[in-house]
Amino acid sequence: MQNNLAFNIPTYTQDNSTFPNPVNENYDYWGPIINCFLEKSDTIEIHCWNDEIDTIEEIGTLTLNTFEMVKEDNITIFKGKKTSVLSDYLLNNNTNNAGEFKWFTVNLHIGTVSVFHSGHWGTEFFVPNATEKDIAFIKSVVPIETSFHQF
Repeated sequence: MQNNLAFNIPTYTQDNSTFPNPVNENYDYWGPIINCFLEKSDTIEIHCWNDEIDTIEEIGTLTLNTFEMVKEDNITIFKGKKTSVLSDYLLNNNTNNAGEFKWFTVNLHIGTVSVFHSGHWGTEFFVPNATEKDIAFIKSVVPIETSFHQF
């Protein structure tokens, strides 16, 4: 049986900030989760706020015009076929110099079908058609306080 799964990592914000930090102060859950769903996908989509200039330049350098880049009023969107370079980047280079998660949104697709969604800087997730195995795996790597909603 497959389920849609939404889950949220517990977060807090620093004074005068809206950036959500994981309560346990780290993103240890990110690598295992993104690795699992990268294996099931062929397309990567990354959204960054336009003022996240360093991250946008970094992604632009990694994708070397192989990804479509769309700049909207406040957000820059990169989308293209999964590459080993970009997969490695998502797995191993997920925080900036301030220790904050780099990407507002990461979506993974197989063709045009969504496989995985990470939002709000790696703290809010949606997995459509998650298997029981997917759900058990996710629960084994996220903080114990994570909230889950299956439907």
